[in-house]
Amino acid sequence: MESKKHYKLYKSGKQWKTLAITAAVAVAGVVSLNNVTANADVTSSAVATVAVAQTSSASSVVLESSTSAVATSSTSEASAAASSAVVSSSASSSVTSATSSVVDAASASTVASSADTAATSATSSSEVSVTSASSEASTVSDSSSVVTSTTSLTSQSTESATSDSADSSATSTQDSSVTSAEVVTREVAAVATSSTKNGWVSENGTYTYYTNGKVASGENYSYLPSISGTGYNWYLVKDSVALSGVQKWYGSYYYFDPTTYLKLDHQDYVKSQWGDWYMVGSDGIVQSGVQKWYGKYYYFDPVTYLKLDHQDYVKSQWGDWYMVGSDGIVQSGVQKWYGKYYYFDPVTYLKLDHQDYVKSQWGDWYMVGSDGIVQSGLVQWYGHYYYFNPVTYLKATNTTFSYNGMSLTADNTGIITGTTTSSQFLLKIYQATLDGWKEYGVLPSVTAAQAILESGWGQSALATEANNLFGIKGSYNGQYVIMSTAEYGSGGYYYVNAEFRKYPSFYESVVDHGYFLYSNSRYSNLLHQTSYATVTSLLQSDGYATSPTYASSLNNVITTYGLQSWDTAAGV
Repeated sequence: MESKKHYKLYKSGKQWKTLAITAAVAVAGVVSLNNVTANADVTSSAVATVAVAQTSSASSVVLESSTSAVATSSTSEASAAASSAVVSSSASSSVTSATSSVVDAASASTVASSADTAATSATSSSEVSVTSASSEASTVSDSSSVVTSTTSLTSQSTESATSDSADSSATSTQDSSVTSAEVVTREVAAVATSSTKNGWVSENGTYTYYTNGKVASGENYSYLPSISGTGYNWYLVKDSVALSGVQKWYGSYYYFDPTTYLKLDHQDYVKSQWGDWYMVGSDGIVQSGVQKWYGKYYYFDPVTYLKLDHQDYVKSQWGDWYMVGSDGIVQSGVQKWYGKYYYFDPVTYLKLDHQDYVKSQWGDWYMVGSDGIVQSGLVQWYGHYYYFNPVTYLKATNTTFSYNGMSLTADNTGIITGTTTSSQFLLKIYQATLDGWKEYGVLPSVTAAQAILESGWGQSALATEANNLFGIKGSYNGQYVIMSTAEYGSGGYYYVNAEFRKYPSFYESVVDHGYFLYSNSRYSNLLHQTSYATVTSLLQSDGYATSPTYASSLNNVITTYGLQSWDTAAGV
């Protein structure tokens, strides 16, 4: 056997190089690498070669058949007979299936050169280029494992070429000018890339979790591989789509970070997918009620979960009531609400529930009642009276003034004293008459007038000895005095000794008088009446006093000393 060595130009990078090709010349036929002459039995305008790639290196092509024999020696004589070959007569040939063209040889010899080299050497005047390549992985069937790739080879030469029979196990090189390593690599990569989706896939602005190309239906809080690519995390998914923003889950609203899709693990004030802002706790749950945030307390509506945007007196999640400003912040100090001023403790933020003299947020001092309302007018505090300006609500000091029929003086500490005997008496009973109205519904002006008439401005013996201003018999908390009193009978007036209630002060006497009227059904008709003339008339008709001028006498005292202003002070 005679061997001939030929040289062919090929391009490496930007330079042409020479490739030495050794061809074995057999008796059966002669192949010339210097021209396009082929075996006379098979002539065509183009030669198509099947290139099958499976590995990522794209360095070798292997066709395997269950019946084909593997050539073992390059020096052995071969009788090559191709049982099947695919030859295209057009200028552009496409090989679509490697399994349909399997070389069956009883006795095959090894071809030293690659299939790509053989295709290239078929014509020296033809320029063969790869114009399109698409690869598709085939399944394994029976005993063969074949990966089929479709390669379009275009020949610019109309001259015929011959196709050498490729052995069923042929090894190709990467040095061919027809198929470069770069092209084959791209083809193999396309084959290796599966169309089946698995894991997290970014699509439609979010992430979808696939399992073998399928998604799970329903909404679940699932432990899945991390979107970030490290470890596992919990995600709220709906139809396998990761959810973010504010989401409802088992009766609560949670917030999921729009970047990581993880539930928030720290307190924060966040913007939702709708543009609204919500307070989220360290458990990721959207909060409502009173919440502390950067040193201040805010209130979030339990229905909308939004921060309150108007002043309101609201009930917290603990059952306590708080004053909230238009900025959503829980208020303390002096606050105006429906025409009145209230005081809220700066520590507890609760409305004051006992009388106290307190310092406001502005540094001024105010008197606050047991209802939490900032007081004005004449107020009793630790056994003394003070006057608070009804405009400024500040305490009066070093001044003399007239108030509700009383001439009063405030010293440098604000303590009020009456400048006259009558003023001093009225000052002692003033607060008691207001409290009697509040507790029992007896009008303050009428109570004061009764006390003046029946005690002689607090100068009677019963008043001075027992602080009893109304002559009520019996005992008070077990305390009483025995006094002589005139009784009226069939024979006229007569005197007897009787027990009379003894009180610690005028205050208790006035309040007990209200209770006396309240607890006797005969006087129920005068309770909570707002006209002093009506009340005085009912007292007389109900038999409180036998004097036919009792009602008119009371009316005269009220108008003379301006006691109707006491009714106004009581809120009548």
